[in-house]
Amino acid sequence: MDITNAMGERVPTKYGNLLITTFLGKGKSGYSYLAQQGDDKYVIKFMHYEPCAYYSFGDTNKVDLEVSAFNELQRVGVKIPRLLEANSELNFLLKEYVHGDLVTDLIANNILPDHCIAQVFNMAKVLEASGLNIDYFPDNFVVMGDVLYYVDYEVNKYDAAWNLSNWGLYYWANASGMKAYKETKNVLHINQSLDSGVPIKEPFEVKVSAWCTSYQ
Repeated sequence: MDITNAMGERVPTKYGNLLITTFLGKGKSGYSYLAQQGDDKYVIKFMHYEPCAYYSFGDTNKVDLEVSAFNELQRVGVKIPRLLEANSELNFLLKEYVHGDLVTDLIANNILPDHCIAQVFNMAKVLEASGLNIDYFPDNFVVMGDVLYYVDYEVNKYDAAWNLSNWGLYYWANASGMKAYKETKNVLHINQSLDSGVPIKEPFEVKVSAWCTSYQ
């Protein structure tokens, strides 16, 4: 199976042979799709091993890494979708489907509610107290009802340079850049350079500072 273009494929899982219906996105570790069995919906993430200029996963199998990350996030109480199956042989994770609004879309449409900002700050406080960071890029968050979910499982040791206030919030503040990025996939609308993974900061420092004052 070509995991870069898997729409229409069927994947054997313990929940049956799931039909892949929709491409959800590509991250540093995998390609994610919506999959269905009748009326039941799931998220299936196929791991890739494409290089990333600013991040290393080491030599550990990515399925095993994400299972470990899921357990860690569940332990500290971060809202995440349930892990339903981890298949190292076929190199995928099967997750609960959290039906809601992608935070990236809310940002791009300039309709991000304040309660989302408050909840991501609460997540960050819990994680920092546990010595952890998550990937605060807004593609990794979904709002279902009034609840913010972190739908990726990536977790790292805490590093202030990559925390919410020094890194992630600049993406949440950049509505016009996020809209252009969604339309063009050109990371220069949101990042300082092609390969740095560092967000554009200067135009958004006042907004980020105000959020930090209000919610930290």
